[in-house]
Amino acid sequence: MHTDLNRRRKNITRFTYEFTSFQGWRVTLCRQQEHFTRYFSDKQYGGAEASLRAAEEMLERVKQFLNASPNNPALAFAKCRQLSHGGEYPPGLRPRKDDRKANAPSA
Repeated sequence: MHTDLNRRRKNITRFTYEFTSFQGWRVTLCRQQEHFTRYFSDKQYGGAEASLRAAEEMLERVKQFLNASPNNPALAFAKCRQLSHGGEYPPGLRPRKDDRKANAPSA
């Protein structure tokens, strides 16, 4: 199933910069002056469609938390920040190449 990557989406923005290593999607919401933002890298998720699906899933989860705590978006966003990306490393972090080599099991 192919997703229309050019379709406008509320609360999800595409980032494709020519001169940076990050390409992917950003989910961002603001309620009662509280903000939630999370990035979904194409590289981490294996492509633009997969990272978009992950971003859309996160957006739905954030909305569920907001619906459960409509008068307390700070609590809802705090719960969302605790959710794992599903990747090996914490959101936005990867080890340096030197660290990966140093921690690799010896043969």
